[in-house]
Amino acid sequence: MFQIQKEKLSQVVTYLRNEHIDLWLILTSEGNDPCLPLVFGVETVGAGAFIVTSDGKKLALCSGIDAHDIEQSGLFDQVYKYSSGLQNTLLEVIKELKPQTIALNYSKEEHLADGLTAGRFRWLKKVIGNVFQGSYVSSAGFLSKLRAVKSTTEIEKIKKAINVTEDIYKVVFNELKAGMTEKEVGTIFVKEMESRGVMNGIDRTLSMPIVMKENIAHRAPSDVIIQPGDLLIMDFSVAIDGYVSDIARTVYFLKEGETKAPHDIQHAFNTVHEAISLAAEKMKPGVKGYEVDEIARNYYVSKGYPEIQHATGHQIGREVHDGGGLLGPRWKRYGNAPFAVIEEGNVYTIEPTIFLDNGIHFIVEENVVVTKDGIEYLTTRQDELILIG
Repeated sequence: MFQIQKEKLSQVVTYLRNEHIDLWLILTSEGNDPCLPLVFGVETVGAGAFIVTSDGKKLALCSGIDAHDIEQSGLFDQVYKYSSGLQNTLLEVIKELKPQTIALNYSKEEHLADGLTAGRFRWLKKVIGNVFQGSYVSSAGFLSKLRAVKSTTEIEKIKKAINVTEDIYKVVFNELKAGMTEKEVGTIFVKEMESRGVMNGIDRTLSMPIVMKENIAHRAPSDVIIQPGDLLIMDFSVAIDGYVSDIARTVYFLKEGETKAPHDIQHAFNTVHEAISLAAEKMKPGVKGYEVDEIARNYYVSKGYPEIQHATGHQIGREVHDGGGLLGPRWKRYGNAPFAVIEEGNVYTIEPTIFLDNGIHFIVEENVVVTKDGIEYLTTRQDELILIG
């Protein structure tokens, strides 16, 4: 219990020291801050506060009703239980710690680092204004990094989710046949998730993944029938122990008399495969996300294919889109995410897609972890076009 939180709190202290921030303060009620499951794994029903300092102190401020689980976690050096209200206890703790800089969870771009409401911020300034004349700063920089740089235990859990996802894919490939509907294919995934006691990583329910032979979009499977000669995309995530996979595979349904895919379809798959290889070769600590995206994007253009319509890859972890850096182009809609520097411990997807007007479409999505000098594939690569006869 709480092994991941212990690892993450160790990271927090290092980040606070590196950024010369005295104290990180998380105000919470009803577990409303999205950082809580990752950093503490506990929450408060009533108003509460969690504090981490640059000299390594971990403090919790909560009502007596909330204190038991917080104390039992073993994460905190001290748990302050208030009776009359959080404000007086918080005031006394801040007076004792004497911080010059307090980091708070607000961000214009990263929703996973934007847990503090405007009302709670106004309340905080009113409560401690007489004892704190220092600076408030955003935690977004180190909180995004905290999510992005996975600990050893986190990587193990992601691998577990990937292994189960790949096992389910094997079953699905064996059962696929022309004449099935997208929904019928989706039902196989649901049956296999249920038999293994796992959930879809997107919504944490026994829902169908993306299964689509046409009308390419983030949508649920439809009643459309899969025919010989079709390409079928399946984009599937499994959640286990709070961590997810994100793997997409595209298969081709052979027509009568075919033993291999037509040249244009095989060529498109080969191009996707090479783009993934080139992007993976570029990935190493110190490289920026957009530099990886450019490799795949420019390769497609050199082969006469259109540019990728979205980012080449994103981070995964507790969520399928886990915030932080992006292997994406320097487009306005992506903000600063493509400029993030790749670091050891990041876990990314690599998925440079091809969508052509003639109906050829491919999503091949691999999951990789960044090492000290490159990447390691966590998924078993789709090195060959999967043929369904």
